[in-house]
Amino acid sequence: MSYLSFSKRCASYLTAQAGLSPEKELVLAYVIEVLALNFFNIMIALVLGLLLGVLPGTATCIVTALLFRYTAGGAHSNSPWRCGVMTITVFPLIALLAVPLSMLKQPYLDLLVAAAVLYGLLAVILLAPVDSPSAPVVSPLRRKKLKALSVIVVLVLAALLVMLRQSQWVYARQVMLCVAVSMAWFSFMLGRQGHWLVSFVDSIRVSR
Repeated sequence: MSYLSFSKRCASYLTAQAGLSPEKELVLAYVIEVLALNFFNIMIALVLGLLLGVLPGTATCIVTALLFRYTAGGAHSNSPWRCGVMTITVFPLIALLAVPLSMLKQPYLDLLVAAAVLYGLLAVILLAPVDSPSAPVVSPLRRKKLKALSVIVVLVLAALLVMLRQSQWVYARQVMLCVAVSMAWFSFMLGRQGHWLVSFVDSIRVSR
């Protein structure tokens, strides 16, 4: 992996201060770069959500993603930049989609949300945790813990959906749909079709 100059400098400084080995410096540079890129991607997604008038929905998608991906995992792009592009585009798009969907009549809305919860629950029970080659989950005990946490996350999100359904908040319906659609999206990313989609994105070559 090619590291950005700032991550190299930060890792070099911290390594020198802590007296770490060169191997640890590479790991530290990777961690710094991933954290920085993720922070940058989230900020850009929030700004885009603000410009599009769907900031609450975009923020909801990001929080749902953090909870879901941390426990259940999912398909990962080989490039942090491509992953960033997906983050920047997918979350505001889901928030935009939630606006017209929120106009649905209550029975159709309830059916859509229930389907998303059921899909998410089945996905994590059958597939989670889905790791990546760069960060495999090798411990059987850790896999069991992550699966249990994944189920708990889905149940917590389901409880949140029930509360949002009863809420009088002006954005309650849109946020409720953002949670449901985000859950469905990341459940999709656990399966073979989600991995195929990420592989397809990775296969796209950008001419320079």
